[in-house]
Amino acid sequence: MAQRVESGLVARPSDATQMDNNALRIEQNPQTRFANQHRKRTASSPPHRADESAGNSFFDGSYFLSDSTGKFHSKATDANHQLLSYSIPKWSLAFNATLIVLDIVVTLLATAMVLLFDTGAYANLRGYGRDPERLNVFLALICVAWIASLASQQIYHRHAMGEGYELYSKIINAALVDFVIICMFSYIFKLNIPRSLTIFIPLFSCVLELLERWIMRRSLHRHRRKNTFMYDTVIVGSPEGIRKVMAQLKKNPGMGYKPIAVCPVVSVSNSVKNQNSPDAQQLVSVPFSAVYPEEKGLRILPMDSHLPQKAKELGSQAILIADVMSRYSETMRTFSLAVESMGIELAFMANVADIASSQLHVRSNPSMPMLTARLPQYSTLTRVLKRVFDIVGSAFAIIISSPVMAFVAFRVKAQDGGPAIYSQQRIGLYGKPFTLYKFRSMRVNADQYDEAVAEETGNAHGILFKAEDDPRITTFGHFIRKTSLDEFPQFFNVFKGDMSLVGPRPQQQYEVDQYGSLYSARLLVKPGVTGPWQISGRNELSQEESEQLDISYVENWSFTGDIAILLKTVIAVFRGTGV
Repeated sequence: MAQRVESGLVARPSDATQMDNNALRIEQNPQTRFANQHRKRTASSPPHRADESAGNSFFDGSYFLSDSTGKFHSKATDANHQLLSYSIPKWSLAFNATLIVLDIVVTLLATAMVLLFDTGAYANLRGYGRDPERLNVFLALICVAWIASLASQQIYHRHAMGEGYELYSKIINAALVDFVIICMFSYIFKLNIPRSLTIFIPLFSCVLELLERWIMRRSLHRHRRKNTFMYDTVIVGSPEGIRKVMAQLKKNPGMGYKPIAVCPVVSVSNSVKNQNSPDAQQLVSVPFSAVYPEEKGLRILPMDSHLPQKAKELGSQAILIADVMSRYSETMRTFSLAVESMGIELAFMANVADIASSQLHVRSNPSMPMLTARLPQYSTLTRVLKRVFDIVGSAFAIIISSPVMAFVAFRVKAQDGGPAIYSQQRIGLYGKPFTLYKFRSMRVNADQYDEAVAEETGNAHGILFKAEDDPRITTFGHFIRKTSLDEFPQFFNVFKGDMSLVGPRPQQQYEVDQYGSLYSARLLVKPGVTGPWQISGRNELSQEESEQLDISYVENWSFTGDIAILLKTVIAVFRGTGV
């Protein structure tokens, strides 16, 4: 076989014929063959969650790949990646930079045309206020207003140049926004700009911009017909669906997707009873045999929680779902979050539409209807702002609380002579372990007795295990837990970048091992010092309610939501409900 198998095994030449024959049989009747294999495999292994009837076909314990020695080495999931948004190829950066320069030239040319024909406006502009720099300031304002107007219509989006008539509609809307901006600045700063300038500069800019974009769009499509200026793409779907999409992309190079890898899967159900339930959908990887020449160079990736990271390492900028995935399934919700968190665009054929909590964008190509999904919280701006907010907030908290932390450390140390700081391995972003710090509130080596205490107090030793009357808690430990002072050292974790001020609480490996597919999405964001669980009842919540809070936070994150959680946390601490 010409393909390389990415599941850790490479097919031997002697096995190639047999695998190709198996692949052909699979494509003829994949549902029956792999449903039986999947049931056999899941029947012999325990489920991740007690409420799941069978094994998990997507999440396998981590989103973070490690080598055979257990060392985390991937550049794709480096901590700094959280400050980056969508993967952007160099050609796209150069192309957009060229567009911005041309857009500035366009509005300057439009301004020159208006001033050339309206000499009175030119004289007014130069003479008002006796300021020789008046014209330069005005030209700078015009340029900024025009670029801001175009950006407000998302005209610099990666797919804007391939949208056809919608591109020209956005330019017209940008001209209207430009008119409003110029009028607003003229009124606020009392510039007394002649009306002819505020009306005709946006109008002339619009006409020239339409011509410029038409020329640049034709140039882009010429490059794409030569298979350049494309976005490397991984296609996920059944073998038949993958081939259908590849044929459509070949006929429509203007869409800009270049297949570099495929993830062939079939959908199976764990029982006949649940076959019509989207939540019960399981995806199983299947072989993919090359039939056409363009398929021979494709990489083959397995369907698991590491797929987005592997796509990132291959340099992919998009993952395209051809079919198979149920639009309401937990696998789709989890997969979309995992892809977005990697900074990779998620695209899918229109018949697989409707991603929960995502902003959908329709690409208006009549011969190949397609949608792209994007979660607002994974944009470049929000990533950077959240990290800056964490750095500033944690630094401020450390400075302000340093006297209190010094007092608590002294009291903990003096109580029994043990260490003041308790450190423990927790699971963070993408399932990567990190060392969490907190003031010790229990006797030394208390975590070795978790299972014994759980059995003694009648609690389940699982994801939400926390005994109400834990005998291991010291006298002073009760106080710092009630006031949440034991959590203060985690501000150093936030400053380092292991955690965020707000997010799902970090858990231990045995807890992560019990995650289901959807609940595993909490590993796609950094854990937080506080989060929705802390302000919504803590131990009074059921496991299902707690999971829903965490997933809702991941899908619907916002700055205002983080601020609200922080304020509620302060109130909870002063009320003493932080037990």
